[in-house]
Amino acid sequence: MLFSKNGSIPKPETDGTEGWVEVPDAPEVPEGKELAWLNGEWVVRDPKPADRPGYQWNWAHDGLAWVECEYAVTAIEPPTLPPEPWEPTLPSTSGGISA
Repeated sequence: MLFSKNGSIPKPETDGTEGWVEVPDAPEVPEGKELAWLNGEWVVRDPKPADRPGYQWNWAHDGLAWVECEYAVTAIEPPTLPPEPWEPTLPSTSGGISA
């Protein structure tokens, strides 16, 4: 017998607080598959495929399948400009205050 609270990973004992529910035992997992507790249920699935540059695999629970997604562009790098020449500015010695 296993218990879960608020969708937590099932465990054989509760901590004695309210809100724990009994959940089914984990199913048998065939070789080459993995077991996950997702959205309040056991899922036997293929392991996550390897990501490739610019893409990542995400689990789509509604279709019970891995879906490859392109990374979203979140920032545009500004172009790199060469540094401008720098000349120090010295205080002027003319035009001082006269009495």
